[in-house]
Amino acid sequence: MMRQRGLVTCLLTGASIAGAASAAPWVRDEDGWYARSLLSAETLDGAEGWRADTYGEYGLTSRMTLTAKAEAITFPSDTAFDRQAYRLTLRRRLMVHKGWAIGAEAGPIYGSTSTGLFACDGAGAEIRAGAGYSGVREGKPFHAFADLAVIAQEGGCRRTRAEFGYGADLGYNLFTGQQVWLEDGNQTADSLKTETQLGYHFRHFDAAIGYREELGGVFTERAVLVAITARR
Repeated sequence: MMRQRGLVTCLLTGASIAGAASAAPWVRDEDGWYARSLLSAETLDGAEGWRADTYGEYGLTSRMTLTAKAEAITFPSDTAFDRQAYRLTLRRRLMVHKGWAIGAEAGPIYGSTSTGLFACDGAGAEIRAGAGYSGVREGKPFHAFADLAVIAQEGGCRRTRAEFGYGADLGYNLFTGQQVWLEDGNQTADSLKTETQLGYHFRHFDAAIGYREELGGVFTERAVLVAITARR
């Protein structure tokens, strides 16, 4: 139980519209659920704003998980950067063997999904597949994963995103996670983002703080975030 709790916490405590809150390889137990609220202070090409999102998962069966996400970002000094987006997907576990897992998910999206200064708008869909490994090292759980996502929206706007992540329990109820996103789009900017988080397991919930930065050079973006998670 402790191993599963640490693994899921590392994997799911952080997210942005540029990266999924969780990876495609892993699903929930049947009737299991996960909920996260996240708030971040954002800086985008000199404009300062706030991002808030809620994300949830529910285990329909031992192989199928339903996920839902709603996100909004606002820049009081430049409302042209404001965005809202919604996503609903169904995730399926395809294979599990000796710590390895392969999975896929797909579903509709709607809203203004952004990469820095550039955005896709309207209705669309996201398809994602990934592989990951989870285990225990020196008595502490860890995981690593790689995902590939394709996102298409109205107006022929398409993006391809590769995601890589690692997380581990550190002991004394502390955990950490690192993630990298690489994104390419036909109407949006190329992007390379990194995020690092440090969190603590409380009795009934987990809390994490993190820092995200754009390294691609097409635009500048930085964020400091706080995430609160709960699960069953």
